[in-house]
Amino acid sequence: MSKLFKNPFKNSKLKAFFFFLILAMVFWVLTKFSREYTATVFSKIDYTNVPETALLSEDNIHEISFDLTETGFEFLFYKLKKPTISINVGAYANNSSKEVIVPETELKKIINTQISAKVTVKNLSNTNLNIRLDSLISKKIAVVPNVDLTFKNGFKPVSGIKVLPDSVVVSGASEYVKEIDSVRTASFSEENIEKPIDVELKIEPFSDRKVTITPNTVKLQVMVDEFSQKEMILPIEVLNVPESTTLKLIPNVIKISFSVSLAEFKNIEETDFLLVCDFAERNKEENFMIPKLTKFPEGIVDIEFETKKIDYLTFK
Repeated sequence: MSKLFKNPFKNSKLKAFFFFLILAMVFWVLTKFSREYTATVFSKIDYTNVPETALLSEDNIHEISFDLTETGFEFLFYKLKKPTISINVGAYANNSSKEVIVPETELKKIINTQISAKVTVKNLSNTNLNIRLDSLISKKIAVVPNVDLTFKNGFKPVSGIKVLPDSVVVSGASEYVKEIDSVRTASFSEENIEKPIDVELKIEPFSDRKVTITPNTVKLQVMVDEFSQKEMILPIEVLNVPESTTLKLIPNVIKISFSVSLAEFKNIEETDFLLVCDFAERNKEENFMIPKLTKFPEGIVDIEFETKKIDYLTFK
C-alpha cells in the first residue's frame, strides 16, 4: 500500500520548481520595494519645552500629514510604526505668547531633520502650525471635608472637625482655575465614635480639568471627648440705654444650659460668659428684648436659653 502513495517533495524537479518560485518572489519583493514612490505620511506631533507660565490648549492638533518620495521599504516602516516629530514650543514662544506659529519652512526643516533628511517634504496638511497656549495661574482655595461621622451617645467632637492644611494651591489653565472655589477630600465615614480621629485623606481630583493640586493629601483631625450638660444663671447687661432712662428687666437673669466636655466641665465659670440685650433693637410695641450671648467659652455646644425674651419697664 505504501508504494501507492509517493511523497511529491522527494521529486527533485518539483523541489527545484519551488526553489526558483520562492527566489523569484524574493527578487520581485526586493525590486518592488526598492523603487521610489510618492505617498502621504501621517506623523504624530509631540510638543516639548512648553514655557512654565503656560499650558498647551486642548484643541491643538496632534497629527500632521505630508507627501514624501521614498522607497517602498521606508513606507512599509512608516506603516508599521507611525513617525513622530517633536516641536520645541519654547523656541518660538515668549512669556506673553498665547499663540505660537511655526511657519511652513520651519516645519519642513523639522521633518527633514527628524524623519528623513534626503527627501523633499511636500503638501503639508498645515502650511503653518498654530500652537495655542493657555495662561497658567495658581490660587489658594479651601478644602471641604467630605465626611459622614456619627458619635457614640454622650460623645462629641471638641473644637469641631479640622482639616490640615485647610487650603491647597490649585494650578492650571486660567479658564479652569478661575471657576474653582473649593476642593473636597475623598469620602470618609465612621460610626459610634468615642476616640480621636487622625487620618490622611486624598484630595478628590478634577477628572474633566487639567489642574494640579498641591498638596494632594490632607489630614483629618477630630478630637473627641465625653460631654455632659451644665447649667448656669447669668445676669443680663443692657446696651444703648439712654442716660435719662431707668430699666427694670423681667426677669433680670437667665438660666442657660449647654454641653461641655468632661475635661472642661469644672473650668467653666460665669465670668466666661457675657449675656446682653440691646435696647436699640427692642420691640417697642410689646416692650421686650431678645437676649444674646456675645461671649462664651470655646468648645461648648447645644446652648439653650430658658427664657427666650426679656420684658422690661422704663422709668424716667
